[in-house]
Amino acid sequence: MAAQTHSKTQLPVGSIVGRPAGEEAHALRRGLEAGRDTAAVAMRRIAAWTEEHPGQALLVGLAAGFLLGKLLFRRRPAVIEELD
Repeated sequence: MAAQTHSKTQLPVGSIVGRPAGEEAHALRRGLEAGRDTAAVAMRRIAAWTEEHPGQALLVGLAAGFLLGKLLFRRRPAVIEELD
């Protein structure tokens, strides 16, 4: 049997289910479009840089993988129990 948890946080249902109206919807659309445009430009610039500098791109990828591995797969410290 699975354990059940109950949250005491109450949110207005309309803000979760309903769609934003008017200015909020327009601002959300503009933000999404700006994010997509920025991501597309960044991808094109990275692709161009990678084509011009393949060796450096390989080194950057290796360094990023090493750092992510160090951050995500840390070894847990050994537990040393003291004997009385």
